[in-house]
Amino acid sequence: METNEKLDQLAEFQSQRDSIEIEKRALLDEVKIPSEVEEIVSEGMKKMSEVESTFAPLIKELEDDVNAQLAIIVIPDEIKIALEEIDRQRAEVRTYQRNMEADISQRIRSTRDEIQAAVEAKTKDIYNAIAQRKAEIEVEFSGKAEAVDENIKKLTEEIKSDVLTLGVSVKGKHYQGIYVKGRVTWDTSKMDGYAVGHPEVLFMRKEGDPSCTIRKI
Repeated sequence: METNEKLDQLAEFQSQRDSIEIEKRALLDEVKIPSEVEEIVSEGMKKMSEVESTFAPLIKELEDDVNAQLAIIVIPDEIKIALEEIDRQRAEVRTYQRNMEADISQRIRSTRDEIQAAVEAKTKDIYNAIAQRKAEIEVEFSGKAEAVDENIKKLTEEIKSDVLTLGVSVKGKHYQGIYVKGRVTWDTSKMDGYAVGHPEVLFMRKEGDPSCTIRKI
């Protein structure tokens, strides 16, 4: 097979690789969450957000009740000795408030947990199935891509070897192998001392090995 034919075959392999990737992405895009599942999740989130607002009136009622109780607990000017008792009563009311608020908070958390558990119970299998399908697609196309990648790698090495042997660039329909001459370098440690009185320094010139790069046209 001529080198330019190999370059054309390389373009075909790369096209196959691109097609595999496009097909894989198309299949992955098809694996979507069903609308009914999204509705379940959306409704569950809505319910969870409404939990606190549902208990808001109860909290407000509790606050009003506590404030009303505190309002009637005043310190009579003539009974200063009752201060400690009043403080005790106030403390009891505040303790009652904290206990009730803690109870309400626990009820809110429990309700939210129940809603979340219900949503997960309805959607868990579907999410697992979607994840499993995506994993299967990745595995399926991984094998296809690896085969094409191996062909691309092998043919690329063959083309580079051909171009280096020919010593010239070769052009295909879609790719070209560019012949790149070896980079010229100078031994500067020797040049610094020698070039002062000797312009004929070319014998110390070093030329690297030639190389080839593959470029898309």
